[in-house]
Amino acid sequence: MVTHTITASTGPNGGISPSGSASVSYGGSKTYTITADPGYHIEDVLVDGASVGAVTSYTFTNVTANHTIAASFAIDT
Repeated sequence: MVTHTITASTGPNGGISPSGSASVSYGGSKTYTITADPGYHIEDVLVDGASVGAVTSYTFTNVTANHTIAASFAIDT
């Protein structure tokens, strides 16, 4: 069985679930949930280094390679 790794990371003031590295079967999918701490909001989410906007969830579908997802957060003003 071929698997690929998706690595999730965040800056301070929020989280991503699941965090860290996750294995996904070739052709499989994995959904991530991004949540800001109270008093903060999602500033941006990067998938493989490219912005997908301030989304609260992202699903990798038909996984055929390794990927990264990273979230950043900003204080509410």
